[in-house]
Amino acid sequence: MMTRTAALPLATASDVAPPASGGMPSNRRSTVGETRAPLPYPDGWFSVCFSRDLPPGTVRTVPFMGQDLVLYRTAAGRACAIDPYCPHLGAHLGVGGKVQGEELVCPFHGLAFSPEGGCVRTGQGTTPPDASLTLRYTKEVNGAVMVWADHENRPPNWEVPERDLSAFASPPQHSSHEMRGYPQDTGENSVDQVHFGWLHGLTDTAATYEVGDCWMETLLTARWHGQPMRMRMRQFGMGHVQAESEMSRIGFRVITMLYSTPTAPMEWTMSWIDTFELALFERLPRPLRRAAYALLGPVAKRWLASFAQIDFPIWNARAFLGRPKLLRGDRGIAEFRRWSARFYPPSSTDKRVFPIRPVPPVSSAASGAGAAGASAEPLAPVS
Repeated sequence: MMTRTAALPLATASDVAPPASGGMPSNRRSTVGETRAPLPYPDGWFSVCFSRDLPPGTVRTVPFMGQDLVLYRTAAGRACAIDPYCPHLGAHLGVGGKVQGEELVCPFHGLAFSPEGGCVRTGQGTTPPDASLTLRYTKEVNGAVMVWADHENRPPNWEVPERDLSAFASPPQHSSHEMRGYPQDTGENSVDQVHFGWLHGLTDTAATYEVGDCWMETLLTARWHGQPMRMRMRQFGMGHVQAESEMSRIGFRVITMLYSTPTAPMEWTMSWIDTFELALFERLPRPLRRAAYALLGPVAKRWLASFAQIDFPIWNARAFLGRPKLLRGDRGIAEFRRWSARFYPPSSTDKRVFPIRPVPPVSSAASGAGAAGASAEPLAPVS
């Protein structure tokens, strides 16, 4: 299912701030108040580490939604994510646990668990108990290990599509930052057309939006220092954005895999992987092309990071307003709020938190349609 929403009206007149009244003092109080409070954890797929940071045989502990998760990779290369405690006597498997072949072995008494979670042997050679680890739905996609979260412990009902980056000769550039505030800021940022001009210095901005069951896409055209550019940003749930940016006149194109992971109330990790191509390099012989990309990669990483990190101080200090006083150019934010409400528990999507009409939640029937419609064609040149 896909709906084009470039001309969608705002929900109510109260969604838009009234015009200023000539600069005269007012006795009206701000509606903001003490609102820097955490949102509930959203449902969906979230990255817990880069794939490269979990080599075979590794065991590591990561924070996720207010608790520990233990990640490990078997000798055959399977990535697994589990709740941390051994069902025998509660040992933390991320503290001293080891991978032996395809099994995770508890450091306390040597109980070994298969990737399916069951206990398959003990350290004493006795009959293993009827005990299992708590497994998380796990998948690897676009350079990240991702886990599924659902407030009712339902299985995944949509998937994150794999993006084919084999045509890019540049080595992937990885970045990660610990943040304060709200993981959904990354997605809301991508639909905030006004901020691209005011904060990032883009001019002649224009945007359209499309909404699917599990994704929302923004297509932005603009100019940066006079150069025409085009950006397509597709958000999957609250945890993943696939972005493609192009400046056709200079032959520059970059693909970004962006991940937002809630780790604790008001704390989250923002991580991303960039890969790019430059038309000038594509004309070089393959050995020279690889060398050129290897030299330019760190420079491009710093340049791209400097563009993105302008937002960070604002995100780290902003409050989430359930009733924002939207401007006339904030149509994308209104639509994003309606769409994003489906990923939160129903009790949190009332008018106190999401007063802009939420849409119905994703159904299990959306799994095929949501993923199948997710692959985007390369951007057309912008003149």
